[in-house]
Amino acid sequence: MKNIKSIRKKWAIVSVLAIAMLIAPSILTLRAIAEGGLAFSVSPMDEKIVLNPGDEYSSSIDVFVPTNYDNDIKYSIEVAPFFVDENYTNDFNNTYGTNNEMIKWITIESPKEGRLSSGEKTTVEYKITVPQNAPGGGQYASILVGANIWSDENSDENSNNTQEDGVSTGVKEIRKIAHTIYAEITGDVVRQGEITDVNVPGFLLSGNITGSSSVKNTGNVHGEAKYILQVFPLFSGEEIYTNEEDPQDRTILPDRTLYNETAWDQTPGIGIFNVVYTVEFEGVTQQVSKMVIKCPIWLLFIIIFIIVAIIIYFIVRAKNRGKKSRKSAE
Repeated sequence: MKNIKSIRKKWAIVSVLAIAMLIAPSILTLRAIAEGGLAFSVSPMDEKIVLNPGDEYSSSIDVFVPTNYDNDIKYSIEVAPFFVDENYTNDFNNTYGTNNEMIKWITIESPKEGRLSSGEKTTVEYKITVPQNAPGGGQYASILVGANIWSDENSDENSNNTQEDGVSTGVKEIRKIAHTIYAEITGDVVRQGEITDVNVPGFLLSGNITGSSSVKNTGNVHGEAKYILQVFPLFSGEEIYTNEEDPQDRTILPDRTLYNETAWDQTPGIGIFNVVYTVEFEGVTQQVSKMVIKCPIWLLFIIIFIIVAIIIYFIVRAKNRGKKSRKSAE
């Protein structure tokens, strides 16, 4: 009898501790992120246009240095291909394929280099001359702005010393920012694609609810993929999150596959949800619906501990009942 009372007492203590851990508030670690100022910016970052064979098209970009940046920059302008590899990583090398012929059609009409101080801006003008025999489909190029960023102070031992107006300066770094041109040349344009691997993980220990997919552009011109994530409570049809009004968009180049993730950045630490993830590209739509359980690992350990404790409790209880029955029989 004393053994049973002792076991019950220990079980009560364990239960109280487990409940206390369940209702205890989560401890959030706050992390301060120091952000340094940008040396220069390019605006706009990209441009999508439709051109006909024989067209002449003029446009421009602005290069500016923010007022809170202390040093000067020396910039230079060049035309580069816009190409992405199989991992969809940008490649600005001076090699090009059938979709990068446009680099031959672009002329920079303003000075290709200059110097900017804090708060200054310059406008870079360019012209695209499309040949009469240009094939239909997508053509891609970049106006690449490179900048030597320096100060008149002594540089450290890892910096490169250069001469500027007869004054020795320490180059801090070289940065490049691209203005990307997505051009559709009218004619034999093919728009088509495939959507594969649409997925939403059903169980999460950490992180955000996320939908992922791979989309392949099998046409000859760039297209826009649209990604919509909707999250509902388990027993309700009322949305608690959706990006339907502002869906995530990604531009996909011809003959390239893009893997993309769409996340709910404010996913709670614990919960059970119904999630619908929809991907659309060139008239093709795929959708996946799934119940998602978000259970942090500490809660999982507690649940396992409680289950094990209950099992042990009933095993011990059954053994004690067996001993008591044997004593009564004697």
